[in-house]
Amino acid sequence: MRVTKRSSHEGFTLVELLVVIAIIGVLVGLLLPAVQSARAAARRMQCSNNLKQLGLAIHNYHDTMNAIAPLRDRDDTIYPSDWNTQIISWRARILPYMEQQPLYDQVDFEIPAWWSGSQRPNTNWTIAPVVVSTFRCPSDGGNGNVNWTDPTGVRRRGHPTSASYASTNYFACTGPDAELRWNGTGLGFFDGIRRQSATRRGSTRNFASITDGLSNTIALSEGIIGHPRINVNPSASAAANYTAQASTYTQTDNLCAGSPSTSSTNARGNSWLRGYSSNDLSFNTLMTPNSNLWDCHANSNWAMYGARSQHSGGVLIGIGDGSVRFMAETVDYATYRALGGSFDGEVAKFD
Repeated sequence: MRVTKRSSHEGFTLVELLVVIAIIGVLVGLLLPAVQSARAAARRMQCSNNLKQLGLAIHNYHDTMNAIAPLRDRDDTIYPSDWNTQIISWRARILPYMEQQPLYDQVDFEIPAWWSGSQRPNTNWTIAPVVVSTFRCPSDGGNGNVNWTDPTGVRRRGHPTSASYASTNYFACTGPDAELRWNGTGLGFFDGIRRQSATRRGSTRNFASITDGLSNTIALSEGIIGHPRINVNPSASAAANYTAQASTYTQTDNLCAGSPSTSSTNARGNSWLRGYSSNDLSFNTLMTPNSNLWDCHANSNWAMYGARSQHSGGVLIGIGDGSVRFMAETVDYATYRALGGSFDGEVAKFD
């Protein structure tokens, strides 16, 4: 009679299998936050590198032109009636200084960057959807292209009835000022522009104008693409008053709070090319980073847009000297306002 020996290698019991699964679950639970944190740190580092590249491009532009790139401008003198919609943003001007010369060569500064009422051909529609990775922060998951439809439904010559715009997360600082000023009167690192005047082109702002010091002045920061809490339309007179009077957080709150949003969720940062208004161009330091206050504007001249990001606890800022720092949400309001000014005599230093 043959006796069969039992194998010494028995399988897992159900209890043992459950214990192993539980241990794996605990390990995953412990490791996942660390992995997510590492990924967030990598995205933030890339975002910081983007701002450094933009800062370097601004300096190289200045070395060539002896001027800071204008917040928005245009070259055209043939179609002055197109002023409101054809102006091009500061980002297009610095393209050659960030290894984007071929793209810059395709930008036509004498035709609209956006929809226009004229019958003139428009080739900038083919450039508008081009994604420039340096203009986007990888931490913002909503940074895809923005689709736009001509509200008139009429196809003008060279103008499609719908188009796609490549969005952007980075904005120019216009300082503690709700007005987009011009001719060297803007309070921030970048000089603004009042869109009604077709004669105001170029820029009179240069580094010598930054008397508060390049290392003490905010030049750039972030925004969240499609941020919905904007365009609540306070009066222009109220915006003018708060430019000078918003010395406290409460006073700033009074300007933008309490009105319903009149904007689609696509409004903030919907085009790196377009220079139509503040929502594409700039931010000011009238509200602290990642503020709970509403962004708002009265018109294309008066606006309050804060620096915002998807980073925890604050935003990245580009400083006038080309360096990049993290600005906490808890920054002192008066200090933050002063850091936004470039020649107002309120010299504040970064900690």
